Amino acid sequence: MFRYVGPESLNRAQWDALITDAPNGLIYALSWYLDIVAPGWAALVKLDTQGRYVAGLPLPVQRRFGFRYLKQPLFAQQLGLFSREAPTPADWAEIGTLLHREFRFITRYSFNTDNTPLLAAALPGFETATFHTYYLPLHPAHGQLVAGYKPNRRWRLNQARRRGLHLEPSTDLDQLVRIFDENTAPLIYGVIGEEYEYRLLRALHTQASQKGLAQMWQARTTAGEVVAMLMLFEFNGRLTYIFNASTEAGKAAGAISLLLDEVFRRYAGRPLCFDFEAPEVSSIAHFYGSFGSVETPFLSISLNRLPWPVRQLKVARTALVRAWQRGRR
Repeated sequence: MFRYVGPESLNRAQWDALITDAPNGLIYALSWYLDIVAPGWAALVKLDTQGRYVAGLPLPVQRRFGFRYLKQPLFAQQLGLFSREAPTPADWAEIGTLLHREFRFITRYSFNTDNTPLLAAALPGFETATFHTYYLPLHPAHGQLVAGYKPNRRWRLNQARRRGLHLEPSTDLDQLVRIFDENTAPLIYGVIGEEYEYRLLRALHTQASQKGLAQMWQARTTAGEVVAMLMLFEFNGRLTYIFNASTEAGKAAGAISLLLDEVFRRYAGRPLCFDFEAPEVSSIAHFYGSFGSVETPFLSISLNRLPWPVRQLKVARTALVRAWQRGRR
């Protein structure tokens, strides 16, 4: 039987043991990760007769206007149910009931790709949307992986290799942030920077590095200029593409393609799955799909049972925030 457990009552050692042991455990759901992206998080937890956590659903709880609500955190594409055993329809029904009882408002909450088969029919009363990520199993040899690339991707990689870029590991997080801030952030509406997104990224990288779970790669010209970088987290058989950045010169040289192919070459033949963590942007999805990856769906739910006056307050606040963000640009 599931129960709601607040942050003050969670057994963190048991929680992390559950996420580590669960076949679908994700780095996003580890306690230290949630502490950074969703401070004050809670959970729905199922215990066995010995009091051991056997299933859990992390809840990124936010508080506004005196009520609690759920909001999917930045840098955590998928959450949902993590279980030592396959969940039953009764489990899903109980989860739906508890979410309805505990929350009147869910802006968006995304389950993980292993939850998808049961969710559509098992959580009535919520608005649902389907999103996608792209997975590339890395257990084949690199030659087999390359054979699975789309012909145009192979051609572009061959063209990019003629640029003579050096592909190498990196530890320079400041440079990754700087390249993104100068070349990509101006094109994305609402990016705040060091006060929010970069602060979270730095904290995640620090913790993941201390635990041996993080790595960065860079593409450098013969003149020594770094033109592209990417950050990866590895956990539980999954290599997750957390962040990347490229200069205009890097884009023209196909540097990100080269870096991804180099990562695949290094990890080919291992029991790992590369998660592109794809956003819902068709051009990016097409790019990730060109590496022979598999489009994989996951479900997201939302809910709005707020009283009418609170809804109006929320609309007004959203308008003010957007106006403030426009003024900062």
